[in-house]
Amino acid sequence: MDLMPSADQRDLRAGLRAWLADAWDAERLRAAAAVPAPPFDRKAWKALADLGVLGLTLSEEDGGMGLGLADAVLVFEELGRALVPGPLVGTFLAAGLVPGAAEGDAVVAVVDTGEAVAVVEHPEAATDVLVLDDSGVYLLAPGDVAGPPAAHPLDPLTPVAPAASIRLDGARRVGDAADAARLRRFGRILTAALQVGVAQGALDLAVRYAGERVQFDRVIGSFQSVKHLLAEALVRVDLARPAVLVAALTVDDPGSGDPGEAAATAKLLADAAASGNGRTGVQVHGGMGFTWEVLAHLYVKRAWVQETAFGTAAALAEELAAGIG
Repeated sequence: MDLMPSADQRDLRAGLRAWLADAWDAERLRAAAAVPAPPFDRKAWKALADLGVLGLTLSEEDGGMGLGLADAVLVFEELGRALVPGPLVGTFLAAGLVPGAAEGDAVVAVVDTGEAVAVVEHPEAATDVLVLDDSGVYLLAPGDVAGPPAAHPLDPLTPVAPAASIRLDGARRVGDAADAARLRRFGRILTAALQVGVAQGALDLAVRYAGERVQFDRVIGSFQSVKHLLAEALVRVDLARPAVLVAALTVDDPGSGDPGEAAATAKLLADAAASGNGRTGVQVHGGMGFTWEVLAHLYVKRAWVQETAFGTAAALAEELAAGIG
C-alpha cells in the first residue's frame, strides 16, 4: 500500500490550500464566529462546491470528478485545517442522493440514529437532513428532526440543534441497511480527515506564534518546554494522517484490509490528535490563547465537536477491542 501522494494529489492539495487561504483567512473566520452568529454564507458554500469538492467521488457522468476516497481525505484535511464552516460531511455523503448537494444548492446535515447524542449541524441553513439508521438511509426536512438551536454552541462556527425527534414513518428512503453502513464508514473517515486538518492547523498556528513571541529576549520557540509540546503535537499528526489515508485506501481497495477496523482506528487517532493539538495551541499562546481574537480556541472547539460524530473515543475503543478476540 503506497501512502505517498501522487503528483496530481499534491497539486490538488496545494491548489485547494491556496484557495482556502484567501477564502477563509483569519479575519473572515473571526467574522463568521461572531456573536450573534451571522447568517450562513451560501455564496461561500456555492464557491466551494464549484471547485468540485462536494462531488469529488461522484462519477463524471453524474457531474463529479470520479476520484476515490483517498483523494477526498486529502481535500477534507485541508478543509479542516482552514476551519471551513458548514455541514461538509453530510453534504458530501448526500451527493448523488439529494439533488443539488454536489452543486452547493442543497445544504445537508447528517444524523446517525446510532449515536448517543445526535445533533443537526447548521439547522437554520440546512435544506435536508440525511438520516443513517440500521434499517436504511432516509431524508427528512430539518423541521421534522431538529429541536430549538443551541443558544451558545460550543463551536461558534458550528451552530447545532438537538435531533429531538426522528420519525422514519413516511420518510423518503434513499438507501438500504448496507448503504447506511457504507455511509457511516465514509462519514467516519471523512470526519477523521477533518480532525487531522484541525490538528495540523492548530500546530501551524502554535509554531508560528512560538517563532514570533519574545520573552526574556528570546523567542519562546527556543525554550525546551515549548519545543517538547510542539514535537509531541507533530507526532500526533504524523500518527493520525497515515491512519486516515490507510482507511480511505482500504475502502477504495477492499482486498487490502478490513475497512471497518481501519476507519475506527483512524477516527480514534485523529480525534486524539485534534483535541490534543488544540489544547497545545492554546497552551503555547499562553494568556492570549484564551482570548476570542486568537484563532486557537476555534481549533480546540472544532475538535471537541467533531469528536462526538461517528463514534466517540469510548465507543471506538470498545469496537476495536471487540474485534481483537
